[in-house]
Amino acid sequence: QVLHDEMCEICEVWTAESLFPCRICSRVYHDGCLRRMGYLQNDSAVEVTETAHTETGWSCYYCDNLNLLLTEEEMYSLMETLQHCKIIPGTCLTLDDFLHYKHLVHKQQFERPMAEAQEEQAALQFSALDPDKKGHIEWHDFLSHESIQLLQKLRPQNALLRLLTAKERERARAVFLALDQDSDGFIGEGECRRARHGWFRK
Repeated sequence: QVLHDEMCEICEVWTAESLFPCRICSRVYHDGCLRRMGYLQNDSAVEVTETAHTETGWSCYYCDNLNLLLTEEEMYSLMETLQHCKIIPGTCLTLDDFLHYKHLVHKQQFERPMAEAQEEQAALQFSALDPDKKGHIEWHDFLSHESIQLLQKLRPQNALLRLLTAKERERARAVFLALDQDSDGFIGEGECRRARHGWFRK
């Protein structure tokens, strides 16, 4: 069993007040420390306090930052592509920005223009990243999405499994064993889909 740290990651002090544990790693945080560092704004503060101690849990700013999983070369390549598309880091992206970027990446990778069906798929990805229908996606969400795309493209499956933390492996094992009713070491596609949905729900 993976134990949580005893001291707040930010102030390195243990106090009896409630600490928010990250669902991905062993770090814990004080509410006040997260606010002081600017990691908790008013809208996210409610979400954290409501979900931190539930089964769904909350992930800290380290674990939320998926581009930290990229190597220096991968990050440099991503930033170079963004610069080529005239996308300014830290800014929101409109659908046009997103499609322009996707067209360029596709052309670099396959040396041919993107087909209409692929453009529709990219537009659906944009919609998924903009659930509130604001007409733009936040930089953080875009960067996380592109980091996942890069990892899937460049790393073999075993390398991706090694990126999981001890806590994630433990949880995946527990979910798998609960779904493996006949203890034969296999679960069906439907069970796998339900487990994945349960893990990624907000």
